[in-house]
Amino acid sequence: MEAVRTFTTRTAEEITIRPAEPEDSCEIIDTIRSHARERSYVLMEQYGRGIASELDFIRTLDRLSNLLIVATAGVEVVGCLAGLQADDGKREETVGILHLGLHLREEFRGKGIGTQMLAYAIDWARESGFKKIQATIFTPNSHSIKLFSNAGFKEEGTRSHRIMMGSECVDKVVMTKSLE
Repeated sequence: MEAVRTFTTRTAEEITIRPAEPEDSCEIIDTIRSHARERSYVLMEQYGRGIASELDFIRTLDRLSNLLIVATAGVEVVGCLAGLQADDGKREETVGILHLGLHLREEFRGKGIGTQMLAYAIDWARESGFKKIQATIFTPNSHSIKLFSNAGFKEEGTRSHRIMMGSECVDKVVMTKSLE
């Protein structure tokens, strides 16, 4: 698999997908904290807390069992995708599961970037020996649910009342793709 992929969007923009580097940390955080409504509620448990923690996360990431890629338009990071091995690879029964999180700046949605990033992650997961990919998405984020569905992910279940969005308690859907 090639580490760097370049493609042209439906709107004739050249996009590069590549492994994240420490110098991408500020823009990754900006992408995660973008102003899209559903992004305001993303739980940044693994990365994105601040520049220092993001730098440390990227520098120490075990790239044999975890994936962190960015999509760039020119030099600007417009999307990021993290694929983290379930339970940090510490439990034999979950070692073959990769958890995905995908973030795109709102102004770059609908251009095929998310589709290309998911394809990259699926190829990487297969080559890395993963058996299953999993993503959890808050139900108001219908764009992401559709994106993952179009990539062959199936709804495996719903976790009810997972987070407060304003005065509303919303659900989170678990979507998976088998690689076997």
